[in-house]
Amino acid sequence: MPATLDSFKQDFPAVWGAYEQLRNSCDQAGPLDTKTAELIKIGISVALEHGGGLVAHISQAKKAGAQANEIYQAILLATGLAGFPAVLAAVSTAKNYLNP
Repeated sequence: MPATLDSFKQDFPAVWGAYEQLRNSCDQAGPLDTKTAELIKIGISVALEHGGGLVAHISQAKKAGAQANEIYQAILLATGLAGFPAVLAAVSTAKNYLNP
């Protein structure tokens, strides 16, 4: 995914810049701290089955101070909405990332 993202940034810099601006505006639009926002984004990534987004937001959550148990809870909370297979896959991804 990083190579694809890097290529996209090079090929479409104005689109990438607009996306970053929108994303940053959304991140700053309310009272949530960075850690909480990243934990929510983990749950969204699970529900949408976006593996690349899941890894990116696990990384950002860790940088914001999230502990492994908080990351796993964010994944588990998606069970009722995303289904067990999506959660099982996400737990596997998280374990690979958190315990290399």
